[in-house]
Amino acid sequence: MNIKYFFIIGLLLSGVTACSDKDDPIIDNEGLLAKPTAAFTYQTVDAKDPFTIKFVNSSTNYVEAQWSFADDSTSSTASPVHTFLNTGSYNVKMVVQNDEGYWAQREELIDILPEKLVKLVAKPSSDNLQMSYDTPIEVESIQWLEMVDANTYIVRSQEPTMDVSIPEGEFKTVFVTLQTPKGSTLSLEMLLTGRGVVQDMTILDSEFSISHENGSGRDAGEGSLKLIDNDINTKTYVNGVNDDYFYWQFDYSQPTVINGYAMTSGNDSESRDPKSWEIMGSQDGENWDVIDTRTDEVFTERKQTRRFSFDNSTPYAYYRIHIISRISSGSFQLSEFRMLKLPK
Repeated sequence: MNIKYFFIIGLLLSGVTACSDKDDPIIDNEGLLAKPTAAFTYQTVDAKDPFTIKFVNSSTNYVEAQWSFADDSTSSTASPVHTFLNTGSYNVKMVVQNDEGYWAQREELIDILPEKLVKLVAKPSSDNLQMSYDTPIEVESIQWLEMVDANTYIVRSQEPTMDVSIPEGEFKTVFVTLQTPKGSTLSLEMLLTGRGVVQDMTILDSEFSISHENGSGRDAGEGSLKLIDNDINTKTYVNGVNDDYFYWQFDYSQPTVINGYAMTSGNDSESRDPKSWEIMGSQDGENWDVIDTRTDEVFTERKQTRRFSFDNSTPYAYYRIHIISRISSGSFQLSEFRMLKLPK
């Protein structure tokens, strides 16, 4: 009995030993969960408050969501409601993650643009111009400010309307700022004449070209696109124009009435400033009418914006600005050029 017992025990031990000689199976516990997908929609909560937006998370296979609203605000709520405090374009990002650390991301550009939210209303009279606004937004406070110079603004009114006096042939830059009960702020800048609001038509359904380009191309730091970037701290510089026929041109998709423009001088070397020029209009891009001519003009300061108006009621499809001469240099520079439509 004892010998048989020890024999059985030996077989069992040998069997155990034989099994332990084999490799233990490896179990991969990662990647067993479905991967997350990221998706969301958004909508304003109330037409009276376009700054407050409800985000609806329609992602799948996730346990955690992180939001970034591009205004220094974040949220870990699955479907948050967020109030933006200023107008602008916001690249909203959402990242979702599952229990294994796998993640997915979705981005949407949210535009809250003041010109889409407020319509300015101008009522000219014999004595002044009354400005008001029309908007569905609930407004708690308002300010109308007039720009006196580049660094000085004065409050003209804190009422729904503002009266301003503008002499014939002159311009004034005015700002209106609206604030909602939640503290969101909307600001609009407007250029005014005594007859109403001036429209900037520079890049509205138009193509821009130039006869002589900066040596590094139109997208360069001083390329031609800096001429219409609406930033007086940049400039377009073209070397060696000399006596060549030099111009830039706007091709509009639909004939447009232009009866004004603005030029801003460069930051240095006044010898490169335009001195004499002409504005031309065309219906076919080949036959041109001269509609404005300036001779011996002088910019008295650097980065000085000068505005010009002229009589024109004809909608042209093409406009060309021909620089006849510069102060003295063979090169050309200008910080900004804007095409304007003045009210009649």
